[in-house]
Amino acid sequence: MEEVLATAWQLAAEEGLAAISLRELASRLAMRPQSLAWYVPSKNALYDRMYAQGHRQFLERLAAEEPLDVERAARLFADFCVASPPRYQLIAQRTLPGFTPSAESAALARRAFGAWRAALAAAGVTGHEAVDVLTAVVKGLVDQQITVDPAGDRFLRHLDDVIDMFLAHTAGTRP
Repeated sequence: MEEVLATAWQLAAEEGLAAISLRELASRLAMRPQSLAWYVPSKNALYDRMYAQGHRQFLERLAAEEPLDVERAARLFADFCVASPPRYQLIAQRTLPGFTPSAESAALARRAFGAWRAALAAAGVTGHEAVDVLTAVVKGLVDQQITVDPAGDRFLRHLDDVIDMFLAHTAGTRP
């Protein structure tokens, strides 16, 4: 299954998530499509496995970096997203019509976001509104980076300044 997922991510990087073909995936794995169906019976099943893997990878990255301050938590999330635009699109955007994660994968996503929220709370960012704003700001920079300057740092180089502004703004609103 790991080889199937690695090859699927490679295809997504080359062709885009929506353009993944199970026939092409099977070909690259030197197997027949019927054999691939033992591992992933449909494209949505493949996406679900990729979605779950992306969230597991984020959880592993968070665990490896603890304890985190707000700047490091934001940087970790941004760097994780930019490292693989297809993974970011799958786990943090709704770019695939008709794909809905399974209950198990959705629970893993909630666990991953919960771990990020916990890291932020430990660093002093509490409350749903504050986390929502920080998430939106970081995702905005990530989106711009991936879209406008995928090989550079035009937008992410401002992350520390944006986090400082966020912290200055929320300092007076914390309980």
